[in-house]
Amino acid sequence: MLVGLYIFLDDDFNNPLYADPDGGELDEELWEALCEATIEAIEGESDAQGTLTHGEWTYGWRHLAKPGLSFVAVVDGNVKGPMVIKYLQALVKQFLDEVDDFRRVDKDGITDVIVDVIPPWEEEED
Repeated sequence: MLVGLYIFLDDDFNNPLYADPDGGELDEELWEALCEATIEAIEGESDAQGTLTHGEWTYGWRHLAKPGLSFVAVVDGNVKGPMVIKYLQALVKQFLDEVDDFRRVDKDGITDVIVDVIPPWEEEED
């Protein structure tokens, strides 16, 4: 199950393009860990996409260097890392297809883009 979803422009963790729930509502150590993983991807110190486990959660990221966008999903421990990567890949594709200007994106419109992407773990339940 999806616990949180975030889209960051550059390393602006205080004002993400999209945050559900707000970062302050997540476990503090989890938030710090996913921000650190995102920074490492931005700085090229880690892969542009990946997953890690933190306690009972798994989080995954996908960073696009050219536009400076990072997509991060947090799921409960029942969802495996490859499913998170698959979800983020679909989300990135939908976002790139729908959003024209990453630097001047309508934050309210992002929800309309995200709602169209069904997480693969929900597809398997059908």
